[in-house]
Amino acid sequence: MSPRRIDPEIDYKKLRELANEFTSRWNQLQALYLDAVAGFTLLREDVEGDQTRSRSIMQGTELDSEQFQDTLSFSYKRIFSDGFCTSSIHRAKQGEVKSRNSPGGANFTALGQVCLVSFSTFWNDYLRREYVVAKGKLDPNEKDEAVVKKTLREHASHDLWGDIGKLRNSIVHNQGFVSSKVKKFELIKWFKPGDKIVLTPDHMRTLFLALLRYRNELFKEQSPEHYIQITSK
Repeated sequence: MSPRRIDPEIDYKKLRELANEFTSRWNQLQALYLDAVAGFTLLREDVEGDQTRSRSIMQGTELDSEQFQDTLSFSYKRIFSDGFCTSSIHRAKQGEVKSRNSPGGANFTALGQVCLVSFSTFWNDYLRREYVVAKGKLDPNEKDEAVVKKTLREHASHDLWGDIGKLRNSIVHNQGFVSSKVKKFELIKWFKPGDKIVLTPDHMRTLFLALLRYRNELFKEQSPEHYIQITSK
């Protein structure tokens, strides 16, 4: 059997824990996105169905038009009780509800931004430092921020996370528009400075898959490498 190449500085158990934690976060946000999009779709289809039924009743009159139906009020009354999360005081037109729940609409954009910011926060506020500690490159009790930043930069720089961080900062600090401070993206080429960060389902599919590949890279690091020992006769 080939001997194992074990680096005594690396905490392999901690790397396994980190890989599992990231997997859990990935699954959680993927489920959030899919569940929410399912809700957006069902709500939009429900409004469209109501409009179709109303138009069939008013067929042949001036009220038989999508434009008119879109001006009518929308209510959550048949979906939620009056006391649920201020649902009874929500005000919107049916056209607004259809628009915000359509792919590329405001709800899709907001949901994509929430997921991206959550991933970025998990990386910057937790995973990045813990990864470097597990690799034996940083004392877990290090308090000097300059030392921490330098070590993170040297041992936990990643093009994907860097691009996600740029988008996160633009969402949080620049009202969802790519900041003029962003010079370039390494991997994510969807936006340029000044663009609104509209994350469509296709964008999110690409992002989830890219983060899944990162998870696989992290997962591989939890076990020491194997190498083949060749002996001469």
